[in-house]
Amino acid sequence: MHKPCSIIVVSLLLLAVGGPAFGTEFGNIHFGRLYVHPRIGFEATYDDNVFLLGDTKDDVLFQISPGIDLDYSREGKLVRLNYLADIGRWADISNYDYENHTVDGAVDLHFTSGLMVFVGDVFRKTNDRMTWEWLPLIERIQNVTDVKVGYEFTDRLSFRVGYGHMLLDYDDEKYSVFDRDIDIVSGTAFYRILNAVSLLGEFQYRQIDYEKEVRRYDAEGMSGWLGVTGQLTRKMVAIIKGGWQERDYDGPREDWGGGVFSIDLSHQLTETLMLTVGGSRKAVESTYGDNNYFTATEVRAGLEKEIGPKATVSVSAYYANSDYPEETLEQGKLSQRDDDIWGARLGLIYKIQHWLTTSLRYTHEERDSSSDTYDYDSNRVSLGVSAVF
Repeated sequence: MHKPCSIIVVSLLLLAVGGPAFGTEFGNIHFGRLYVHPRIGFEATYDDNVFLLGDTKDDVLFQISPGIDLDYSREGKLVRLNYLADIGRWADISNYDYENHTVDGAVDLHFTSGLMVFVGDVFRKTNDRMTWEWLPLIERIQNVTDVKVGYEFTDRLSFRVGYGHMLLDYDDEKYSVFDRDIDIVSGTAFYRILNAVSLLGEFQYRQIDYEKEVRRYDAEGMSGWLGVTGQLTRKMVAIIKGGWQERDYDGPREDWGGGVFSIDLSHQLTETLMLTVGGSRKAVESTYGDNNYFTATEVRAGLEKEIGPKATVSVSAYYANSDYPEETLEQGKLSQRDDDIWGARLGLIYKIQHWLTTSLRYTHEERDSSSDTYDYDSNRVSLGVSAVF
């Protein structure tokens, strides 16, 4: 514990005292239109329930996050390439130490003819929890590719077609039954009804292909959405859509079919106070028992308040429900698992300089499951500093 702790303390002191002069005097490093943004972050987190179990285990996590961003833009053309590493060391449970890596690249082209082309890819080597049901911290490779082509036919009507591919590959052979490829083909039409507001209609086809059809089954399905997007009022920006989703699985287990929705809204209450509201309902691939999926419903809300030119305070809360369709044997009886998850976050961000930021965060979360095995309470406190040049 002493070595990583010493490294972080010394680094925090060096950054707080001064740091590289080019960050304040010359701004971002650039070569013509190519901007280079080196970054580094340090964070210490106390977690009183590392494994999210009723029988708690607490520990302190030290994380160092170096990275670099490359951005090039010119007349509606944008190219970016970002790299970020998260190097985590636990004070006691060293067998869960990790080195996570993220590479994010994209080309975004907009032409005067009305044509739009986007190609992006996000590669991650990570051990984070993908969904609410995950308890262990399991390393995996995750790669998401996204391609979109759009065209603006008239001043009001535009269309976009897209293809996405997601790969999941777990390092531990025990979890290889969850390795899978997901392919998504989509089409979206936008019709502008006001200056900055458009109606949308979207269709999506999804195919899920598991590498090993042992405990999990391949699936295909379709979904349709109707919604509205844009600046709904002078102070409110939102994308709101709802529809129907179906997913048919191979094998004997239950298929999915039901209503879905997605809401993301931000409202500027005052010059220094922002409200955000969001929510969703969808089917999520499950790793629990004999369930193909669980129905995930989530709502969230938050407030962010600027205090002077340097400080920002935030508070947020969320509720999620995970509903499983298949009966599973737990504690000697068959039952359908149903989880309620509640959480709240408090945060404080303070800008020492425009390139140097400190943060303090507190998160409380609890899960109330129909199976007592999966109940937990969790508290995390994090203190960090980050520099972006």
